[in-house]
Amino acid sequence: MGYIRNIIFSEDLKKHSRLNDRDFIRNRKVGFVTLICIILNMIKKSTQLELDDFMREFGKEKNYNSTYTKQSFSESRQKLSPKAFIMLNDGFIQKFYEDNGFKKFKGYRLLAIDGSCMEIPNTEELIKHYGCATNSNSEKKAARALSSTIFDVENKIVISSLLGRYDDSERELAKKNLDRLKNLSYGDTKDLILFDRGYPSLDFIMYLNKRKFKYLMRVSTSFYREETDIKTQDENVEIMVTKERAKGYKKRGRLIPAGTVVNFRVLKIMLDNGEIETLITNLSKEELKYEESKELYSKRWGIETKFDELKNKFQIENYSGIKPLIIEQDFYATLFLSNIASIFEQEAEDELREENIKKSLKYEYKINKNILVGKLKNSIIEMLLENEEDKKELLYAKFIEEIKRNVVPIKKGRVFKRDKGISTSKHFRTQRRAL
Repeated sequence: MGYIRNIIFSEDLKKHSRLNDRDFIRNRKVGFVTLICIILNMIKKSTQLELDDFMREFGKEKNYNSTYTKQSFSESRQKLSPKAFIMLNDGFIQKFYEDNGFKKFKGYRLLAIDGSCMEIPNTEELIKHYGCATNSNSEKKAARALSSTIFDVENKIVISSLLGRYDDSERELAKKNLDRLKNLSYGDTKDLILFDRGYPSLDFIMYLNKRKFKYLMRVSTSFYREETDIKTQDENVEIMVTKERAKGYKKRGRLIPAGTVVNFRVLKIMLDNGEIETLITNLSKEELKYEESKELYSKRWGIETKFDELKNKFQIENYSGIKPLIIEQDFYATLFLSNIASIFEQEAEDELREENIKKSLKYEYKINKNILVGKLKNSIIEMLLENEEDKKELLYAKFIEEIKRNVVPIKKGRVFKRDKGISTSKHFRTQRRAL
């Protein structure tokens, strides 16, 4: 936490995240650091109540009885780029990976990338900025954005996420995110990326090969004839771009010259329900045994549970404003907070396992994430603002002990269906919670 505190208080963060060189120069009642902390403190109920609670809890003594209005807060955050929270997360990621002691799969950092539809307030400005979903049976529009997220499934942290237009290509947004990942790589870290069946295309595979990414992705049974014609459950195939195929790609806006050859390995996996799942990869048989592929691909489910956590526990779609700038501040601040929560969660669960190792328990237990998220509010700010190392460590240890008292059993084998339908807004602007 001390490392994050240093970033927040640094001139570098202020310099690169203010929208005007003249912003955050004067010593105001609520300056740059306080503004960052207020936004990080998850503004999910009435904004004025949140501001009053924050000033009462963390304001300087002379300001305890003073008023910091919603209007003043709104004016201040108009000067702040969402880049502030992206930089905070990048700094966190760098610190996390720099000692090379993180969890890996056979030497690889195991990542999943996926897109998710994001509900945003249904205003004309946001529809224009991000796009909208429509119902074929009506003219009603629902403002939506599209996110692309890279998630470390073993270490449970979001490495990078981009927020784009709803009508953006999920593959193209993923490419931008993966290009960013290359710039965030540290040392000789090797990445293995899991993709669902919405991503496979010849040009996307060529992109991954060119950027030297290792991948494992699910494909449809009719992806390519060469893939469907294999005789065994594990074969290498070669896809040749014929003139006919090149013409078809050109019509769809993809320029792949005739004669281009792409190679990959095809694996046919039997699922528990008897269906056959087809996976493709550029990992060799020495790098990935056939017997390991089913369990490896199942780890991709971690990013689905992360989306559920972000939307239903952190309420990432419950924004504190209706401007694109505010939407992105809240979005990136919430992602950063979810990473901090993951570190608390994993440390607490490691301690729990150690404490329960000699106990005869019916289930293993994990931290109740709902309780963790609720208790994170205020606690994270208290830790970030504390400058005495001993007190900071005491606050950290106290928080870990507190969340360890709130656990739920791990019941294996449960399956949850992902709902991709269009719904009405879950967080109404006129009915924000007061408590």
